[in-house]
Amino acid sequence: MFRRLQNSRNYLSYASDLLKKNFLYSLQLEANADADKWNQKRGQGVFTISAIPRPFSIRLAKSQDEPHIMHFIRENFYDEEPLIKSLNINKSLANPCLEEYLCNHLKAGFTLLAVEKDNRIVGISVNQRNCAWDGDRLREHADRVQCDPLRKLFYIWSIVSKEPRLHQKFKTPCIFEIAILATAREAQRQGIGYQLTMHSLRLARDLGFDVARMDCTNEYSSRLAQRAGMECMWSVPYKHLVDCDKKPVVKPGHPHTHIRVHATQLKGA
Repeated sequence: MFRRLQNSRNYLSYASDLLKKNFLYSLQLEANADADKWNQKRGQGVFTISAIPRPFSIRLAKSQDEPHIMHFIRENFYDEEPLIKSLNINKSLANPCLEEYLCNHLKAGFTLLAVEKDNRIVGISVNQRNCAWDGDRLREHADRVQCDPLRKLFYIWSIVSKEPRLHQKFKTPCIFEIAILATAREAQRQGIGYQLTMHSLRLARDLGFDVARMDCTNEYSSRLAQRAGMECMWSVPYKHLVDCDKKPVVKPGHPHTHIRVHATQLKGA
């Protein structure tokens, strides 16, 4: 408890320093003016990627995007993410506790969208602040969940958040986290995930974060993080995540054999 209070004081001091330096530090998704400022500052550059041109732009999400983002997650994330898929969690099983948890990510105000000319979402990067005590909070959340697959999911997330000890390694109370990275099925393998990752790292620099992390529960996101210059700081084989009977909790299909946590120190843009 005392350690958490000390961490809270450190975080408040850190946030205050950022504000004094005039960094854009949007605390709520409703701050649409901040989103507009960042979009105008960075420009909504159009990228044409792959043999089949698919122009898209990347922008900060606004409050009115939230229902569209949640719909996108239900249709393109639950069935594609190996960890969630192996736990048999789908949009019908994703009860309000998981939906509420994901919605809280959006309220951080750091979510980026890849959209086509008609404003249709083809990719998302749900970003958030990751603090030293988040692993403990996830475990407490898991203890309150009645659904067994969801409880296992939150327990695994709590381990992945806490065990790498990135806050101690980098000596910072808050880290920018790329929490969810997803691309529409029909738009995969066209560089959208990579561009969202690079723009997320750029956003993290603009916000004044010193470190960014990406918890990769599948092989493809790990390769993408590596390509973006993020070093693998911690990993665990899925087969080592066992229950009280020493049986694996999850068994994602090949090539998804490990959970890897990537991180990078951010330099001025």
